[in-house]
Amino acid sequence: MPATTRRTQVDDPYAELKAHFAGGGADDVTVNSGKGAQGIKLGKKMFAFYKGELLLKCAPERVAELVASGEGQAFDPGTGAPLADRVLISAARKDAWIALCEESLRYAAAKP
Repeated sequence: MPATTRRTQVDDPYAELKAHFAGGGADDVTVNSGKGAQGIKLGKKMFAFYKGELLLKCAPERVAELVASGEGQAFDPGTGAPLADRVLISAARKDAWIALCEESLRYAAAKP
C-alpha cells in the first residue's frame, strides 16, 4: 500500500464508519465521496454527514434524548435555531458512531 494511501486512512476519523457502510450489504446505502456533501446516503437521502463531528438525521424525540443525556449536541445550521431532526456527535463518542448511524439509517428508511 502506498504511504499516501496508508496515511489518509489513518488520518481519516471516519474510516471505520465508511468501511462499515461501504461493505454493509445494503444495495441502496452508499458512502458519498468526492465533490459535494460528504456522508452516507440511503438512496438519495443523506442521513449521516461528516462535519468535523458526525452529524446525524434522527427522529426529533431521539435528538432531544441525545442532547439531554449529553451524548449529542443540537445542530444549528447558522439560522439561530437548531434543526429538530439533526444532532452532532463528537469524536469523543466515536465508539458509538456506527450504532448511532445504524439508528439514523433506520429512521431514514422509515421516512417516505
